[in-house]
Amino acid sequence: MKTTVSRHSLVAALSLTSIVTVGCAGSITVTRLAPAEVNLAGVKRVAITSIGGPDGETFSTLVSQRILDSKRYELVERAEMDKIAAEHRGALDAAFEQNQGVEIGKLLPAAALISGRVEESKASDNVTSRNDSCTRYEAGKLLRYSCTRYTRLVKTRFVTNVRVFDTNTSKVLVSRRLVAERKKETTATDGDPATVDTDGLLDQCRNEVADQFLKMIAPHPVQEHVALEENSALPELKQGNEYLRHSEPGTAVEYFARAVAKADANPSLKPDVKGAAHYSYGLGKAMVGDYDVALAELHLAQTLKPQPAWMDLEMRVRTWKKDADKVNEQMKDAAAAAAQ
Repeated sequence: MKTTVSRHSLVAALSLTSIVTVGCAGSITVTRLAPAEVNLAGVKRVAITSIGGPDGETFSTLVSQRILDSKRYELVERAEMDKIAAEHRGALDAAFEQNQGVEIGKLLPAAALISGRVEESKASDNVTSRNDSCTRYEAGKLLRYSCTRYTRLVKTRFVTNVRVFDTNTSKVLVSRRLVAERKKETTATDGDPATVDTDGLLDQCRNEVADQFLKMIAPHPVQEHVALEENSALPELKQGNEYLRHSEPGTAVEYFARAVAKADANPSLKPDVKGAAHYSYGLGKAMVGDYDVALAELHLAQTLKPQPAWMDLEMRVRTWKKDADKVNEQMKDAAAAAAQ
């Protein structure tokens, strides 16, 4: 049985995936999907051929997990790739040498191959010292004495070159040099500074680079802070905001719509109050993927009472709309698979 997925519902599902409260009532954090840097529409299966260099295997494992978690591609198992490579080594080498992408595509069970090399995976741990003048209390008196200040500085750096190769066209789809760095200091007086978890710091670098790679090839979550509006003259705004905090934007839109109707019907309300109603309604509409209505409402809010936060959201919703279209294009294969 097939399930029909409308463009509107797909936009809403992919673009605004979770809502979390920030602060008391001033704002929320919206998590939405941003498009991949490279459109691999049509690519369903990917494989990691090899990632060499220091930490290559560890980084390959991190990338594999990121690909699986994205649910965007089917990842070909390394064992399957090794078996095919062993069986067709001569043909593959010849096809690569002559740049025969179609022939490569016939032999390999993936439309895109990922390869790369870790250039750097290193850490430094240095302790420096300097003479200083310190103070301490002794017998109720403040005494000054000569002391030594020690500083431990740990730096980690992870650098890799990765590329994605289209097996059907022999073209390199994307090639990047990805870099992540971390540093941490500890200090002490007249003694050794506390040690630093160097492995943990380097692992943060590895994970950051793996995240950078995923952003290249798959839609990925990004978070943004969005301001909320409340006014005692329109209690529906506060009620709608509560539903936003509980990840129920559809119900929030209903309350915001009531606030708009109430505000527009009351000529005694000030423009900033009416604007707050239209702003909130626009925000709610953006959260359910109805971007055209959202933009119209946000623009109307600013004509009533210009506010920097309202203008900022209008600009961002324009970006959300463009990104949602790109994400839909990039996720066509995933949506088709879900409908079968």
